[in-house]
Amino acid sequence: MNVEIETRWHPSTKLNAIGAALDFTSVDPLPENVTRDQIEEYCYTLEQLYGAYVDEMTAETTLSRREAQTWVLRNLVYEGADRLSFEAIGLYIWAIGRSADGDPLSRTIVDGYHERAVEKVDAAEATVKRIEPPPYPDDRYAEPTMLWVDGEVAERLARRLGPEEGYNDALERLLDETVDAVPLETLLERLREAGATYVGVRTVNPGWDRELPLSVHGPESVAFEVEATAVRVDDTPYPFGIEHRPADAGTGSLLTLFAADDTDPAAGVERLQQALERVETTLPALVDRAREAGVTGLAVADDPVGTGAHLLAIGPTDADDPLEGVDRLVLDDRTLTVGAGTKLTAAEYADREGTTLLWTSPDADFDEPRELPDDPAARREQFPTAVLHTD
Repeated sequence: MNVEIETRWHPSTKLNAIGAALDFTSVDPLPENVTRDQIEEYCYTLEQLYGAYVDEMTAETTLSRREAQTWVLRNLVYEGADRLSFEAIGLYIWAIGRSADGDPLSRTIVDGYHERAVEKVDAAEATVKRIEPPPYPDDRYAEPTMLWVDGEVAERLARRLGPEEGYNDALERLLDETVDAVPLETLLERLREAGATYVGVRTVNPGWDRELPLSVHGPESVAFEVEATAVRVDDTPYPFGIEHRPADAGTGSLLTLFAADDTDPAAGVERLQQALERVETTLPALVDRAREAGVTGLAVADDPVGTGAHLLAIGPTDADDPLEGVDRLVLDDRTLTVGAGTKLTAAEYADREGTTLLWTSPDADFDEPRELPDDPAARREQFPTAVLHTD
């Protein structure tokens, strides 16, 4: 069996491709067109990137060298590199320090090293979280994350704590205080009073939710000044910009926040809140949304659409579209742009070629039922390589 490798690929990508083509049922598990010297070359290139991390972790933690190698190669990703699969890590351990004797380590062996490393890291994190009295971070925050700062900075922050205020609340408050923000509904009311007949958000703009592109329509006589640099939506500040358009300008590509004839500002704010909740999601959250919509499967086209993924929702014609409004899909090590979303029936999907199933409901009638993996890395590995390279 041969494996296709392009010269322009990063060594990590090449190693992943070779790992995917290993055949441990053969006398020589390597692909026929790959030499051991090639693998050693790729691995030693990667060692220049990750070797120092492995040495430091081995010397300063309770992880063994194999555990440290597996942890570093699985969880640290250099810019421009791909996260290594367990098979690729097996090739790395086999080539580095073993002179490529015997066979590469199998996925099962590498997975064992990784599980032991995860257990040790989790135990260390649990210890750090509990060196202070309760309530513990896991009890207070949805996603507690350790943050290291200089001792002097910590002392300054402690002096700014309000009554019964923790560091998390203080940081949020201090960050919000640096923003000159006005409630969105207040801004919409001011624009209406100034003579605007329509206000919308140009949601077709990439990253529209990071800086809201407001389109204000009305006669040329509309005059308004906005001193704020951000609007508050559900207590979250969002930077924004305003484009003044004629009263008869088209609104088809806009999310309506206010329209003189049918949408008041309060309804527009609620509509925007819903859009902001949908614009970026994870695969598990998207599966939950699909279940609620009555959709029985999610898939992705093998080829990207432009610079983004083409997601497919499979279900009956009367099911809601769970892909509506989704612009970004967050994976464990990258965020994919969603270039297109298509809802289709199971029969239409069966006639479609060049797709990869991501999830199917237990009662769905598919030739290849697919449960959503619990492991975030395994969920990412479901996606075609061409799609992953669009991030």
